[in-house]
Parts: sequence; C-alpha cells; structure tokens
Amino acid sequence: MIEITLQGRGPNTMSLAMLESFERSLDQAHEEPLMITGAADAFSAGLDLDELRVADAAHVTKLLITMERVVRKLFLHPAPTIAKVNGHAVAGGCLVVQCCDWRVCADDPSVRIGMTGVAIGLTYPPFVPAVFAQRVPPPHVETVLLGADRYAPSDALRLGLIDELAPRERLHEVASARLDARAKLPRHAYGSTKRALRELAYAVAETQRERFENEVLPAWTGRLAGRAQ
Repeated sequence: MIEITLQGRGPNTMSLAMLESFERSLDQAHEEPLMITGAADAFSAGLDLDELRVADAAHVTKLLITMERVVRKLFLHPAPTIAKVNGHAVAGGCLVVQCCDWRVCADDPSVRIGMTGVAIGLTYPPFVPAVFAQRVPPPHVETVLLGADRYAPSDALRLGLIDELAPRERLHEVASARLDARAKLPRHAYGSTKRALRELAYAVAETQRERFENEVLPAWTGRLAGRAQ
C-alpha cells in the first residue's frame, strides 16, 4: 500500500506545482493500492485561486490540463484506491475523493465536502460531471454540482459523496482495513472490472473535448487569469 499525501499552500490548495507532484506520485505508484489523504487537518480545498488570479492564460490552461491527467490516472488506477478524508474536501479536493474506490471521512461535523465552482461562476470541464455521474447516485449529482454547497459529513454520506464515516482517532485504521480488504482480491480481475465500469464514463468526457477547449478553457482564463487582488 502506498499513501499519497496532498500538500499545498493553506488547506492543501492545488497549484500547478502541487498537481505535478501528485501526478509524479501516481506514476511512481505503478499498480499498487493507494490511500489518498491530505496534510495536517485538511484534505484539499481545491484549486489555488490566488495563484490563478495572477497567472496568465497559458498557466491556467496548463494547470487544467494537468488536473485532467491526474483525475484520469486516479479514476482508472488499476489497483484499489481509498480516500482518507481527514478534513475539508472542497471543489478539486472533492473531485479527487470521488476518483477513489472507497471514501472514508472523519466523523467531524466541522468538516465540509462539496463542489463550489458554480457559485464562483466557473463551468466545469467535461471530465468533472463524467466522474460525478459515475460515482454519485443519479438523484444527487445535480444537487451536488448545481447546488454548489458544502456539506457536513453526515449529509455528504446521504448524498453519496462519501461511503463511510469513522471517528477521527480511528480514521487511518478504518481506511487501511478497507484498502487491505480490496487489495486481497485478484488484482487483474479488480483492475479490468474497474476499467470496464469507468472507462466508458470517462470516454463521454473525451467526446466533449472540443467544447472544453473552445468554451471552458476561455471561460476559466477570462475569469481568473491576470486578475490579481
């Protein structure tokens, strides 16, 4: 088992450098079981908006393309993956949680989980709704993506954003047990079945790449790039 810890400025926000480090860790893991968690008391609060506000269009584009690669690699990783949600998992952090096979969250009412992009006027790249449509029950996908809210763990469990709650002091123990149980399953069968389940969902996002490049990227760069505050 390999544990990958998300580390970034503030509540582990996702700068380009952080995403590139995350991608290297995924590549180095090869086909080993993975546990994904965050440093200190947060999982990840999503993209580093402060970095984006002072970035040029090329930087924003590179960051989004890197994030898409990271999401694809984690979503289709052939071995079992567990999200150990130790704190806030918002926006891109929530997306990373959904890419994992089993999602265990600290049973702490102060923790918040959710997708807030619509609230700040951002259109999601096609791979985002594709992942959520696969991992969140159909009645709740629109609630999560269009509602742009942040949920306490009990509500996140009800909506299907996480699979299980665990006392904070037992979070690592529970997450490790779930990962070990899946890691004992025949690896080839596990990986091929996961790909069969998820590859088609992700292929839908691939067919929308033209819209992503023509509409989504310009919208993000126009809203965020070069707007220092």
